Amino acid sequence: MFSQQFQIFMRVVECGSFSKAAKIAYITPASIMKHINSLEDRLGVILFERNSRGVTVTSAGKYLYNNGKKIVNEVNEAIKNAQNIQKEEIITIKIGSSFLNPCSIITNLLHDYKEYFEKYKIEIIPYDDNKDNILSVVASLGKRIDILVGAFNSKKMQSCANYCILGNYKLCIAVSRNHFLAKRKALKFKDLYDEHLMMVKFGDTSLLDNFYNILKKDHPKIIIEETDYYYDIDTFNICEQKEFLLLTLDAWKNIHPNLITIPLDIDFKIPYGILYSMNPQKYILNFIEIIEKIQRAKT
Repeated sequence: MFSQQFQIFMRVVECGSFSKAAKIAYITPASIMKHINSLEDRLGVILFERNSRGVTVTSAGKYLYNNGKKIVNEVNEAIKNAQNIQKEEIITIKIGSSFLNPCSIITNLLHDYKEYFEKYKIEIIPYDDNKDNILSVVASLGKRIDILVGAFNSKKMQSCANYCILGNYKLCIAVSRNHFLAKRKALKFKDLYDEHLMMVKFGDTSLLDNFYNILKKDHPKIIIEETDYYYDIDTFNICEQKEFLLLTLDAWKNIHPNLITIPLDIDFKIPYGILYSMNPQKYILNFIEIIEKIQRAKT
């Protein structure tokens, strides 16, 4: 903010000598003297009296120092206030992240399009997506957590939160590494005949209810094992232990180390996106609008 010559002048006054100021500034006394001489020439004012005993600040020099000190303090205070104002303008978005629903989709988006999100800061909030409490997490959006990211197509979830769709996941089948299907690159319905297929309970997700009806009507040889309305890590554990097949998503291919995720050779997709409060703060709506704008530009 201030010229090097002025800063050196202030330091010489405070140190009382060129040599002491030089040590603090990590330059030679000759360089200090050169800067002071240039400042005096530029201002047309003698700032120091030189003699064999050292230097003494002149009356003009004292006046410049005292008023300069006030200006330095005022500028430093102004900088501090400006920094505080900027901190207040930075908006923190609290993104929930869990084992099944990590927030990487949003963090990657913010990294790739950071010019759109300069005033936003992300705080990642871990949460437990246990099937018994996930609905309460969704219902409390806007408090501890602002948004969640994942495949939240449950009717109950969407009755207590807004949903901004970002894309689609592909339906897959997870099988134990020991299962005879584990080496397949893709699976058709007929490959699932006489196998136990775990999937969410009928009645809460329209898309999967339609899928359920297709299986019942056109592929009755697939033995459906209904689990809860929502998956958690126990769902994957049961599948692995019983060597059942599990209807899953490509996004969950690395959830369980002993399960292989194989694409299902059908054109059936499940939307994923952002869940946020039914009564969101304005800054959340603005954040969602930016993401929607980016999504439109990508398509």
